[in-house]
Amino acid sequence: MSFPTAAISYLPEAYSLGDKRIMGRQAAGAGFLKALAREKPERLFCYTPKREFVDQFATDIRRSGSDTTTIEWLPPPAHRRLGEPGLLYLPDPGLAPYAWRRARHSPRAYSLCGITHTTMTHVAMGMLSSMPLSPLEHWDAVICTSLAVHKSVDQLLKAQAAFLKARLGARRMPIPQLPVIPLGVNCADFTFREGERQRARQMLGIDDDEIVLLYVGRLSFHAKAHHVPMLLAAEQASKGHKVVLVLAGWFSRDATEELYVRECAQFGPSLRRIFVDGRKAKDLKAAWAAADIFTSLADNFQETFGLTPVEAMASGLPVVVSDWNGYKETIRHGTDGFRVPTLTLPPGSAEFLVERADFGFDNYDTYTALTSQLIAVDIPAAATAYSTLFANPDLRRQMGAAGQKRARDHYDWSQIMKLYAQLWTELGARRRSKVEGTVPAGAIRPDRLNPFSMFNSYPTRTLDGACVFALGEGVDRKEVQRRLSAESIARAAQVVARPQVVDEIVGAFEKHGPSLSMSDLIRHMPNVPGESVERTVMVLTKCGILTLQSKPKATPSARKP
Repeated sequence: MSFPTAAISYLPEAYSLGDKRIMGRQAAGAGFLKALAREKPERLFCYTPKREFVDQFATDIRRSGSDTTTIEWLPPPAHRRLGEPGLLYLPDPGLAPYAWRRARHSPRAYSLCGITHTTMTHVAMGMLSSMPLSPLEHWDAVICTSLAVHKSVDQLLKAQAAFLKARLGARRMPIPQLPVIPLGVNCADFTFREGERQRARQMLGIDDDEIVLLYVGRLSFHAKAHHVPMLLAAEQASKGHKVVLVLAGWFSRDATEELYVRECAQFGPSLRRIFVDGRKAKDLKAAWAAADIFTSLADNFQETFGLTPVEAMASGLPVVVSDWNGYKETIRHGTDGFRVPTLTLPPGSAEFLVERADFGFDNYDTYTALTSQLIAVDIPAAATAYSTLFANPDLRRQMGAAGQKRARDHYDWSQIMKLYAQLWTELGARRRSKVEGTVPAGAIRPDRLNPFSMFNSYPTRTLDGACVFALGEGVDRKEVQRRLSAESIARAAQVVARPQVVDEIVGAFEKHGPSLSMSDLIRHMPNVPGESVERTVMVLTKCGILTLQSKPKATPSARKP
């Protein structure tokens, strides 16, 4: 059975690993695209605004192992063609605007599927809280990458439901499916050949009797994992052991790098420290191969799933992580490694920080930093976990083997894509079923209301079938071309009035004139849609090629049904 056909909303930034900044969502996006290519779907639609992006998408698919997939460009203005693949996949939870576009045509035309990453930003919260207010259906889905994320999204939607009930008396709140599907890794990328570990340790200058404690990820104390708890715990546990702390990642600023260097010496003086540029594939692979233990004591709200512990398990490493976010589900305490307890404030605390961010007094980085200061990792428990693994090579091998099997069985992309295929197939079945939806066809997005509807009280009159027009005085075909070529007119006219329609309208006046009602004009042009005739008449009247001759009469619209 072939993988379900889908359209992929594609902008290169969402699926590419940059050489300067690597964000978790980009790593996840790149992994997803490679995994999708390995499934060798028969057809994929690239939903993107630029032709060159289609070429890059095709290159990514071919490079990742699929040279048989037919790739078709589907630009956003052709969104009605999304019914051909039947599903549009988005690399974020921002389904609402796409649902509104679909509703204008047909709510059942295709399914929408997005995915969560960071859910703490105002943008992400806005995307999620807008779902009940947009025409999403039960054949749509937003994938939550962990149960922890699902619970946080549920909290947000409960708050929205409570407000809508109190404000509008709402009794139901339709939302899309919220399945939990974790991110994946390609486990084969973390399998090391015989002798590779030794070569990696030599490359990094690590002796055979040194224990390597590895952290991989963005080196950001406010947005990933604070380094001080890790340093204090590792320093305490390192007594009697030769420990090398390898920090593989990247710094957003030189000042942050200087801070890490300074505070590593301050809080982990006996730990030998090696910084590896995690943006360089060869160096990062060496860090994974050389390691004995992986650690990530994540302690901020912007973390959701946490991909690096799964990569560590795929590498055969025991892990020490905080009992936080998606780590709670991926790491089995005492089997694959240890989860270190965390502590934070009760619900509703520190509301003033929310207000500071809402007012724009603090930007997102500052908001994340301030809230992360109110999250604590149990440092003695982390020290105990480190100490236990430092002292017991057999336990390290045992936990590493258990984690490696778990990564292959549950988190390899080949397993994750089965869940995607099941979800996309289910959404298609829901869409094609007779189960009723909640959105009427032709639903109009209130904050994108048609200006000719919203501002219909502005004009003296509006165009109807009784309006009578004539060619302006002295207007011939040469004058028509001169006026429509004027710089202030030409650009817009090319969008709203096709040249061939202009020619037909002028020809109708030359043949049937000198004056014609709007109804008669449309009748004389049977092969042109009425709305196209109306638009073109307005452009020609704007620049005086046509002039209005009659007073308005109460007649129906001139348009054809």
